[in-house]
Formats: sequence, C-alpha cells, structure tokens
Amino acid sequence: MLPMRTILASGLFSLLIGLTMTQPARAEADPTGLWLTQNKRSVVSVEPCQENKSMMCGYIHWIIEGGMQFDDKNPDAALHNRPMCGLPIIYGLKKLSANEWGDGKIYKADEGDVYDGQMEMNDDGTLAVSGYVGIPLFGKEQTWTRVNASDYPKCKRAKR
Repeated sequence: MLPMRTILASGLFSLLIGLTMTQPARAEADPTGLWLTQNKRSVVSVEPCQENKSMMCGYIHWIIEGGMQFDDKNPDAALHNRPMCGLPIIYGLKKLSANEWGDGKIYKADEGDVYDGQMEMNDDGTLAVSGYVGIPLFGKEQTWTRVNASDYPKCKRAKR
C-alpha cells in the first residue's frame, strides 16, 4: 500500500498537468488602433512604423482643446515649431511575445525627454505603456484605453 503523502503528491501533480493542458492558448494581441492616454489629454494612433512595418510606432492623433500644440519642450530648439499633431511619440517597438512589444523608444513631449519604451496588452483590453531609463523596474507606466475615431477626430497640424 502506498503512503498517503505519495498518493496526495501524485494526485496534485496530475491535477496540475491537467490544468495546464486545458488552458487555452493566449490569442495574439493587436495593439493597432487609437488609444486615449491615462491623463485623457491626447489620443495616440498605434500602428506599424512607416519605416519598418515589423515594429510598432505611435503618433499623436488627437489633442485636448487647449493642449500642447507644438514641441516646445524639445531640447533641440530647432524643433520647437514642430506641430504635435502627427508627431511620433512611440517608435521602434519590437514584438517580444503575443502581447508585448519593447526595445523601442517613447518621447514624453511635455518634458522633452526620450525614454526606453515597452507596451503590453492587458487582459482587460487596455494597453500598459512604460517609459524607463535602464531597466523597466525604475520606470513609469500608464494605462491607455482603446477609443473610436468618431469620438476623437484627427487633429489638424497647428501653424505658428
């Protein structure tokens, strides 16, 4: 007769194997579309990069009324007159897994700083966007919400 400990361990092992084999595979996440930023001041269009379709980029699609219209905080003074509308703020994110992209850059226009960047589709359909220096542990993360173009019309490039 087998000891009770062996029977329990065998049963637990079988249960774990059964659970892992019955879990559905995670569907391939698609971050393309329009995303309202956490502070609700802009909408970013996430799409394949124009220069390299295998990477993801993000461009300003909509700006709240009274919001930042020009790239005034850019450390390069020659770019201060660059309109925010259409500006790339996420670039070069490579697909890392079914729901993660990284090894790219994020431009935080209201500070004029560029950070290492990554994004991940959450199970609830939101997008976690992170900017960091060095390692993600010491960065900041925002949660963006998918929105419809009819609710956030494309901005028009401002002129000075």
